[in-house]
Parts: sequence; structure tokens; C-alpha cells
Amino acid sequence: MSAIYGIAGGSKRESGVEIDLHAMSAALVQRGPDHDTRCIDTKGHVAFGARFLRTAPGENSPGVVVNEDRSMMMVCDGHVFNADTLEAFLRDRDHRISPRAHSCELLLHLYEEEGPACVERLRGMFAFAIWDAKAQTLLLARDRFGIKPLYVAAASWGVAFASELKALHAAGLVEPTLDWDALDMYFQLGYIPAPATPFAGVTKLEPGHTAVWHPRRGPSTRAYWDLPRQRVAAPRDLPARVGEWLDESVRAHLVSDVPVAAFLSGGLDSSAVVASWALASDAPHAFTARYFGSGAASADETHLARQLAARYGVKLTEVDIHPEVRDLLEPIAHALDEPHADQSAVPTWLLSQAVGASYKVALTGIGGDELFAGYRRHIGLLAGEQYALLPHAVQRGLSGLGNLLREPKDASLSVDRFKRFLRPGNGSAPDRFLGYVTRCVDAERRALYVSGLRERLRSGRAVARFRELHERHGAPAGLTAGLYLDYKTFLADDVLALSDRMAMAHSLEIRVPFVDHELVERVFPLPDRAKIGLWQNKRLLKRALRGRLPAGHLRAPKRGFVGPTAEWLRNELRDVIEDELSAERLRRLGYFDPAVVRGLLDDHFARRHNREGILWSLLCFSVWHRVYLESGVLAGR
Repeated sequence: MSAIYGIAGGSKRESGVEIDLHAMSAALVQRGPDHDTRCIDTKGHVAFGARFLRTAPGENSPGVVVNEDRSMMMVCDGHVFNADTLEAFLRDRDHRISPRAHSCELLLHLYEEEGPACVERLRGMFAFAIWDAKAQTLLLARDRFGIKPLYVAAASWGVAFASELKALHAAGLVEPTLDWDALDMYFQLGYIPAPATPFAGVTKLEPGHTAVWHPRRGPSTRAYWDLPRQRVAAPRDLPARVGEWLDESVRAHLVSDVPVAAFLSGGLDSSAVVASWALASDAPHAFTARYFGSGAASADETHLARQLAARYGVKLTEVDIHPEVRDLLEPIAHALDEPHADQSAVPTWLLSQAVGASYKVALTGIGGDELFAGYRRHIGLLAGEQYALLPHAVQRGLSGLGNLLREPKDASLSVDRFKRFLRPGNGSAPDRFLGYVTRCVDAERRALYVSGLRERLRSGRAVARFRELHERHGAPAGLTAGLYLDYKTFLADDVLALSDRMAMAHSLEIRVPFVDHELVERVFPLPDRAKIGLWQNKRLLKRALRGRLPAGHLRAPKRGFVGPTAEWLRNELRDVIEDELSAERLRRLGYFDPAVVRGLLDDHFARRHNREGILWSLLCFSVWHRVYLESGVLAGR
């Protein structure tokens, strides 16, 4: 299954749910192009639908699953990796399971056995809905990390859900009212953290949560899982154990009835997955990105990918990434559903397109940075604890001096990161962390907006969200605080959301062995000092991979799976962003001050400041606004 959608409590329109279901299904066709199934419980005023991506020759769609007495109905998206264990558990309790039962059928039997707590037994990536006619409840659930998406709209007429936001809008079930407090978080972070969305009246079910809706009581949500709070001692043979834990996760994620491919950037995480795979079975077919245009050398890792491929006999396909991407911006914006400014969208789209032409399933290295502390901000968080002890006057002085620095001609973000580190703060972990990931500080961001909109915004929504998450986990200190916030925000709502939408736009299922709760529950509680060294990210993972990867992989600087966006904006994409952020268009939109935006462009082009983050955010928003609100998804309702 690749897309789910449904309505409980009836339709918003008197024309009936059949029309709504048809519209929702049509909006999700790219996620499940092979089959579409719908089922309506007229007595309970509930309607479910599911689109199916066939991942094996002759495979039949499970569609909407019902139990023996038709008192329960279910749809699910995703894959459960412990299906054999669940099936044995259910057979021991006398459940009648079909041969080669699909995950949906197992989940419905598991719900019959354990109710909403059934979700706690699942290992995998999933989003599902169960209508229980006897209890008159709709259960919605999402996997622990948010690998699979689930949007929800609740109103007086009932509740609707779908794998993508566009399905709810296509059916006319929600109003296209922009939530500017959520959009302000987007311009701060480059994505919108759950449960917010760009529209009022629609939420994302948070990862690791269930929601139960009742016709009279309405919806309620519950967290069924969280990252471990208690620290554990590191075993003496920790690097070897990490290798074993990773190998086990990769094996679990390779279970498939069809050939599986791999994304291989040449970086540490994707190389670790491919090496683990090659050691366990036949070498995979891997795909890597090769960049062209201005600044390409700073982003290129094909030499590392080639070295690993040669070492393990991996078939390697290089996908060329050129900066002439004007024609890609609109389909990417449509696929992403929300304004999303992760610069890896372009290479991920093109790689997914290439892989999806021959494969239905692919493994990636996503999640290694969050598990093993791979981002520069993780070390910065520890150093920042000491910096925060300085008097605020000293911090302000150092920050002012830092702002005088010009960025290097190689378009590196090192100076920009240093400036963010020097910004004054109050010393609290969530505020300091947010400062490191902020693309545009509060004063500069508020100056972007036109008068009227600026006054309506509630300041500090992102701060409140990060503080809430931090407190929810017991206010951890040090590295743990940063890793936890990354899991709860950046990984779920930026990286995983982007990879899912880019891949599913090409009918490709992405699997992420590093984002596996059994692996995470073993590694996350380890002491900070076991994961990183003095100014050394991912020390533990590198020790575990010593002997598996060429030495160059262990020494290579972190580049991230992004193109040389800063240089592209100054050169090959300059006419694109000048057109998209022209004063005429900005006045027509009525949200942003054209003079302020012009200043950001001039700063970037003159290399006074690297404005890549906020400029790419503005560019992506403008394209999204045109595709979604002006001429595309909503205009055709």
C-alpha cells in the first residue's frame, strides 16, 4: 500500500462521500498507480480508500481490509518488518491468517487482540486507520519516526485523513486559509514542524502518536513511544556491537519480493548501509549524484562512491545533477505539499526518478547523522554550553565582530555557521539549538513581512515548540538535547518528509535502516562521550566501520546530500530567483517587503553574507504558492 485516505462522520458536502473519495484518490495516484480500492460503511458514515503500489509481479492489492464479521475496517500505508513474528503471535491466539498475509491484515487482527496498543508491537514504517463500528471509534496511527505521512482535518462534520495534504484540498474538505504562524516557522527553519501545516484546520499526526476520534467526543491524541530517557553504559566491545546492530537492521529492511536498489552519496551513512548489505548478500545496484555547474567540486562525492563500489563489486549508476532546474521547481513543489526549503530536493528528485524507472524499493542512509551525532551543530551544542557562560555583553561584541566576516569564495557555509554560533543566547539547550538551525533570525525575518501581516504574527512559536519538546523528554543536557530535538523536528518534518514525497512522486518506496526503533533504542541511550570525540563527529560510527570502508571515507569532510546551492543562486539560477522574487511579484503576493528581499539578494550576490538559506526558502515558497494556491491544486477545485 502506498496511500490511504478516508472520512468519518460523513461528508462536508451534501453531494456525498463518493465524490470526495474520488477526488482524494485522484490526488494520490502517484503514490499508488497500480490499484485503487474503496469501502463505505453507510451505517457509521465512514468511508476508506487505499491506493496500491505493486512491488511484486502479480501481487494483489489488499485494498481496504475488513474483519470476519465486518465490524472493523482498515487501511494502511507502509511496511512492517516483523510480520513473521506478529503472524506467529496471532496464530498462537487462534487468529485465522491468510497465506502470505499482507501487513494490513495482520494489523487488523492485532487490533482485535490488543486494541490501540497494537501499535507498540510494530517494527517498521507505517500510517494506518481502523474504524471500529462496535466502539464507534476511528483509530489513526503513525510510525515512531514519521517515515510515513498522515494529515488530519477535524471539524464539526467529522474527520478526514490522507497520506498527502493535497488529497484533503482536492476534495474540498478544508479551507485554504494560510496559517502564517506556521509559515513563519517555515521561514525560520526551512520546514514546518508537526503538528502544524501551512493551512489552518489541518494537522500532521505527530510521529509515535495515535489519535482516536469518536462522533460525540471528537479527537484525542496519545504518544505511544519516545526515545529512551535513561542513559546506559557502553559495552566494552561497542564498535563491534554497533556493526552487528546495523547489519541486523539492514537485513530486516532488505526483505522484499522485488529487487531493491540503494542511494549512495559517497558519504558515511549511505556507504555504511551499502557495505553492510554487500557483506550480507549480493552487492546491490547503487545510484549516486554527480554535480555540474558553479561550485560543483565542493558538493561532489562521486570519487568516494566509486571507491566503495569497486571495493564491494557494486554496480554504480551516476545521475547527473545540473543547475538548470527551472522546470523541476514546480513538480517538486507539487509533490512536497508544503513549502519546503531543503536544498537536497533537486538531487533527491532526480535520483528518485532514475531509481524509480527500474526499481520499486530502495535503501538510503538517512538517519545516521541523528543517531551518531553527524552534524556540526552537535559539537557546537557542547561548545555552546561553555560560550553561553560568557557575559551577554561579551557575546554581543563577539557576534558583532563575527558579522563583519565575509564568506570564502568557495561558497562554504563555515563563516555563516560561525556567525550563528556567536549569536548571543540565554544558555538553554533548546534555544541554543534553535539558534544553530535558524535560517533567518527573528528581527531580520519579521522585517521581511509587510506591515499588517507582521503585527498579526505571534512571535516565538518555534521557540515554544522546541522548548515544549525538550521539556517533554525531561530537559536533557548536552548532546542528548540536540539529538532528541533533531529526531523530533528536522528528521521527521524535513529529511523524512522530503525523501518520502520525492520518492513516491516516482512510485518508489524508500527504506531507512538507520531509522529503526530497535537500532535506535540500542544506540541513543549511550553516553555522549561514546558517540563523539573532541571536535570529531560520528567517532563511534567511524570506529564501527573501520575495516569496512576505505580510509578516505572515514576522513572525508561532511558535505550533506545537497548541491552547491549558494553558487547556483549567484550564477546559473540567478535569473530564476530574480524573476521569482521580483518586486512586481512580491507586491502581487502582498506578504513580503520588496526592498528587504532586494537587500537579501544584493547581500548574497555581493558575498557580504551567505543568504542561501532564506533566499531558497523564499524561492520555494513563491513556487509553492503559485502551484498550490494560484494555478494548481486549489485553483482547480
